[in-house]
Amino acid sequence: MKLGKYKGLKISQPSLTVQEAEIDQVLEKRQRENAVVFHIDGRGANWGDEAVLDFEAECKGKPIPNGKRRSYPLRLGSHTFVSGFEDAIVGHSPGERFDIFVTFPDDYRIPGLGGHDAVFHVRLKALRLPEYQEIDDDFARDFSEHDTLADWRTEIRAELEARRMISANEKLARDLMDLVIADSVIPIDPVLKQEIADDLYEDFLLDLEADGMTLETWLRRSGRTEDDLRASQTEEAKRLIQSESVLHAIAEREHLQVSDEELAEEIAALAEEEGESPDLFIQSLGDDELESIIDQLLLDMALSFILEHAILLPE
Repeated sequence: MKLGKYKGLKISQPSLTVQEAEIDQVLEKRQRENAVVFHIDGRGANWGDEAVLDFEAECKGKPIPNGKRRSYPLRLGSHTFVSGFEDAIVGHSPGERFDIFVTFPDDYRIPGLGGHDAVFHVRLKALRLPEYQEIDDDFARDFSEHDTLADWRTEIRAELEARRMISANEKLARDLMDLVIADSVIPIDPVLKQEIADDLYEDFLLDLEADGMTLETWLRRSGRTEDDLRASQTEEAKRLIQSESVLHAIAEREHLQVSDEELAEEIAALAEEEGESPDLFIQSLGDDELESIIDQLLLDMALSFILEHAILLPE
C-alpha cells in the first residue's frame, strides 16, 4: 500500500461550548418528568394541554417511515410538529378520530418529504394538564443532590461538556482517518471485505433481536431495504480494512510499540470489566486473544499519533 499524509493534517475543531439554553433543556426535561398531571374530561383541547395521540402518517399514498405512534404525548403550543398540526387538534375531545392535513417545509429533515402534502390519521386518546414546579433552589433540593440551582447548573454543564468532548474526539478521529485514507492507496481483499460485511450483518441482527425487533420491522420503520443495509455494511467493511491498514502502516513507520506497562494496564482494565483478577484473566486468554489486545492497543496508539500531530482550526 501507499501511505498518504498523516502528520500536520488541518481540520476544524468542533465547538465544546455548552450554551445556557442546553442546560435549560435538561432542567425543563426534569421538570416535565416530575410534573403533577391532571386528566381533563368534558371539554375540547386547549393550548397548554398535553394531548395523548395515536396516529399514522401518509405521504403520496404511502406510510411515512417512523410515522406511526401510539400514546404519543404532545404539549399543544410546543411547536414540535410540522406547522398546522397542533392547531388542528385544538377543540377536539378525547375519543375523537380525525385527519390532519399538512405540508412539509422544503427543508424538512426527512429526505423526500420536503414540500409534499401529508395526512395524519389521528385518534385523541386523552387530554392532560401538567402542573409544573418552578425551577428554583427548592426544585434543585427536591430533584438533585444540590442545595442551590446554581450548583446544579454547574454539574449539568460539566456533564454536557464531558459528553461533548467524547463525541467531538470521536468525530475528529473519524474525519482525520477519512483524510488519511483518501490520500492513501490501499488494496482491498474482496474475500476479506465480504467476510467482515457478513459479520457486521450478523451482529446487526443480534442487536435487533436483543432489542426485541425483527429485521422486517426495522426496515419498515427506517424506510430502507435489505439491499440498502447490505450495501452500507459492505462500505463499512471496506472502511474498516482501510483504517486498520493505514494505522498499521503508521505504527510501523513511527516505530510504535506497546510497552509491558501499557499492556498490563489494559489487562487490568479488561479484568475489572469481567470482575476477575488480572492474573486469572490473563491465564484465561489464548495466544490469539492476547495478540488481538496488543494489536488493538497499537492501533489506538497510531490513531492518537494522528490526533496529536493534527492542526486543529477553530470551527
